[in-house]
Amino acid sequence: MTRGFGRFLRHNTIALLALFLALGGTTYAASTALIGKNTVASPQVVNGSLQTKDLSKKARKALKGNRGLRGLTGAPGAKGATGAQGVQGIQGVPGASATKLWASVTAAGVLTRGSGVTAVAIGAGGANDYRVTFNQDITNCVYLATGGNDSASQVIPYFLYTARPASDTVRVETWNGNDGTALARAFYLAVFC
Repeated sequence: MTRGFGRFLRHNTIALLALFLALGGTTYAASTALIGKNTVASPQVVNGSLQTKDLSKKARKALKGNRGLRGLTGAPGAKGATGAQGVQGIQGVPGASATKLWASVTAAGVLTRGSGVTAVAIGAGGANDYRVTFNQDITNCVYLATGGNDSASQVIPYFLYTARPASDTVRVETWNGNDGTALARAFYLAVFC
């Protein structure tokens, strides 16, 4: 049997060599044509050895999927310690008074406190008609009268009427809040210029 095989090889050596080269060349040509230059096929890659930077831009884009749903909010962190209180700042300069013209008048028409007031008198209208005169022209000023603070003024509710009969005077009238009759009551008056 070996003799027959040896004879077969001697007679067909060139044919076998030609067949071997033909098949080998086809395999080489196919592998180089399909794989291309500077490429690596799956058998040459060790599992887990490729990194994202080794991939093409197209391959990297393909790896990104759709954005998932937003996760739940995490638990709040522990509250930090309160910092030390800072040093108190320097006291600022007191501001100017809102007005320099004001008066506190009793129901009897007596000035108890005031600034810029030259006279307080009961007017011709009766015990509820007061005239407060100031030491300057108040033509372009505004004035505000509010209920005063005495024991009689707190018994019956009352309202006030104000007018300016002269360039330096404010007229204040006090009236019963229940029936609208004349009622002498204490009041405060402020003039803003």
